[in-house]
Amino acid sequence: MNQNQRPDLPPPPPPAQYYNPNEAPGHSKAVGSLVLGICAVVTGLGVILGIISIVMAVQARKEGYVGGLATAGMILSIVAIALSVLVIACVCAIIFSVANYDAFWNFIYW
Repeated sequence: MNQNQRPDLPPPPPPAQYYNPNEAPGHSKAVGSLVLGICAVVTGLGVILGIISIVMAVQARKEGYVGGLATAGMILSIVAIALSVLVIACVCAIIFSVANYDAFWNFIYW
């Protein structure tokens, strides 16, 4: 027995467990999906963050979440993935056209 404890007192109660009964199942994953969807649109990591966000939105819906956060996260992720693919395609097209510019004109005026 610890010398600071008095033998005539009962032990202290365990710490309180905080639980919000109003929080729907899957709410945290829906919020995470929305945050990752916003980050995917804003940053240049649209494909990576977009895929993770879509997975989290699908998991939130499977857990029974019916709110709009998961839907918004999924839409933002799809937009981010589409924009990222479009930017990557444009950059590849520009690089390819610049790399083959001289070869094209040399072929024409040969």
